[in-house]
Amino acid sequence: MRFLYACFVIVLCALIFCEYVADFVVLQKCKWPEIKRKKYVDDPLRAMILADPHLLGPHRGHWLDKLYREWHMTRAFQAASRLFQPDVVFVLGDLFDEGDMVSDKQFQEYVWRYLKMFHLPPGIPLISVAGNHDVGFHYKMHPFFMSRFESYLNNSSVNLYTIKQIHFVVINSMAMEADGCMFCTQAEDELKNISRTLHCMKYPLEAECARTRRHPYSQPILLQHFPTYRISDTMCEEHDAPYIETFRERFHVLSKDATDKLGKLLKPRLAFAGHSHHFCHSVNRLGIDEYTVASFSWRNKVNPSFMLATITPDDYVVSKCKMLPQQFVFNSYLSAGMLCLIVIAFQLRKCIQSRRQSSAADHRKVN
Repeated sequence: MRFLYACFVIVLCALIFCEYVADFVVLQKCKWPEIKRKKYVDDPLRAMILADPHLLGPHRGHWLDKLYREWHMTRAFQAASRLFQPDVVFVLGDLFDEGDMVSDKQFQEYVWRYLKMFHLPPGIPLISVAGNHDVGFHYKMHPFFMSRFESYLNNSSVNLYTIKQIHFVVINSMAMEADGCMFCTQAEDELKNISRTLHCMKYPLEAECARTRRHPYSQPILLQHFPTYRISDTMCEEHDAPYIETFRERFHVLSKDATDKLGKLLKPRLAFAGHSHHFCHSVNRLGIDEYTVASFSWRNKVNPSFMLATITPDDYVVSKCKMLPQQFVFNSYLSAGMLCLIVIAFQLRKCIQSRRQSSAADHRKVN
């Protein structure tokens, strides 16, 4: 019976390590990037940025797949939030896989699961960006989808957030078609209002800026689900996509016109996006650094990652943090299983040898 006990200990150790410890071990390799310039360096903003968790809904995927992958996302996020203690967390869209397919009751359950998985200590904001799987592509957007996303997650169109004197503009990429629809018109009006607000921060003495709130000006940071226009990941300085595909405007990336409009109105200094499920660092059409964040879910990427950004009003540094790879967990369980088989084989060999010796001894007694 000792070999059964040994196998039980091996499997239990593998289970505890893979399901509770491994995320901490892997994520400890990551560190907040440091800004070397002296100005503002004593109190930078530390932002954790992830994308595309794609929580499964009632229609797609097996329940066991949903249970296991979401368990690992929960463990990874909780490990990251404890280790890094960010000032703010951004999730860049496609929070849900079936957000545009479920009833209001199912959406409530979706939101409850999402907020439970991505729970943060009090005082750390979780800012959730709308993605095409949350409210639908442009052709499918409906006031019902938009209003409930805004109702439950406080964001659906275009918003300006100011944290530690750093300005973030969060955009609904699907409302950037500029075709005169109600969502596009609303988004364009909000973009123009934010543009005026930023202008008045920069030039507070102008007559039209008398009633505008007086935050110190710094160039904003753009956050949205779709990347700005690029032909493909061949334009990336770094990327981890397993193969290169040509991107379609308005489907994989923003159109050239929408990208140029954002540049003209906002004059951003840095951009983050998701949607492609793969990491990319590029200098985009606007001449600024853009980071496309890989999917946070094993279901979309076997080696997921997220971004750590240290930001001040006049500088930033961004680093990629690799998460626990799915293959590492599978290999760990496979190794534990093989070790159990070796223990069992060794024990069987001992039993066979013992029986042979006992049979030989009995044979000698008979003779």
